[in-house]
Amino acid sequence: MTFRSITSVQIIVAHGIELGIDENVLLQGSGLTSAQLADHERLIEDKQELQVLNNLMLTTECPVKVGMELGCRYHLTSYGIMGYALLASSTARKAIELGLRYLDLTYVFSQITLTELNDDLSLRFSCDIAGELGELVLVRDMLGAAMIQREVFERNGLPIKLQFMSPQPVGLCLEDIKQKLGAEIQFNANYNGFSGLAPLLDLPLVKANEATARLCEAQCSQLLQQKQNWKPVAKLVKDTLVHLGLTASMEDIAQHLARTTRTLHRQLKLEQTSWRQVRDDVRFGIAEELLLKPMQLDEIAERLGFSDGANFSHSFKRCKNITPSQYRKQATKQR
Repeated sequence: MTFRSITSVQIIVAHGIELGIDENVLLQGSGLTSAQLADHERLIEDKQELQVLNNLMLTTECPVKVGMELGCRYHLTSYGIMGYALLASSTARKAIELGLRYLDLTYVFSQITLTELNDDLSLRFSCDIAGELGELVLVRDMLGAAMIQREVFERNGLPIKLQFMSPQPVGLCLEDIKQKLGAEIQFNANYNGFSGLAPLLDLPLVKANEATARLCEAQCSQLLQQKQNWKPVAKLVKDTLVHLGLTASMEDIAQHLARTTRTLHRQLKLEQTSWRQVRDDVRFGIAEELLLKPMQLDEIAERLGFSDGANFSHSFKRCKNITPSQYRKQATKQR
């Protein structure tokens, strides 16, 4: 499970409302409320944004068309400090390299690669999300990236072609999209992505500023490191259990983490684990350490929150496929 800013969901919901879709319909099943949507500092799970995108898709007839229109709503300012880092880059090459390096700070779900073929460079997109939702996400991501290029260069008429493997959607006003992007669009193409990048890569950008670029990239690096250190729910539960004590209940843990037991159960399930599994991991991890010490099983059982030594032995064997006494003997021999 990974986290991201709520900004992208705010953009999606605003677009859906303009299409006449009720906000509650767009947020259904995401676990998000209107009040949370207004919190610009809030972090959400990737799956929550995908649920909102899925709700948007289910209320529309053409995912590709909606993805294109939605993608045009993403601007450099949507990406916070990373947007400024891209804008201050010295060349398009530097901007693309920075964008790929800090891709986890964006809202894309697609994989993006820079590919050289026949004296040209292309930026290619792929998405492993299945079905029409994957189509919408892929197109949204591509149009969002195209908007970045448009704003970085600050001019129309770029020699870039935006290519889609899908056929042109019925009812899409292509000229409006072309005008917003300043680039050509081709459907029924061999790959999804941008072609014609080679002539642009080393052109100086209008708002290039080396000092600003360095400062912004340093902040991007810090943000990426923070994101990589965000703890999943299972880790939070383990840390809280150690902090509160091994006799703490699921209700105690949920209250300490400011959520309901139902929410905690659902979040652990999303990580393909459970309260019992997390508690056992902590208990028996500590048990393995205590079994290396000259302690009676009843004493270890009491420390771990079991009613007696027999109950501890039964649970330990169920989890480890070996009794505590057998574990102690094997561990003693290996020391």
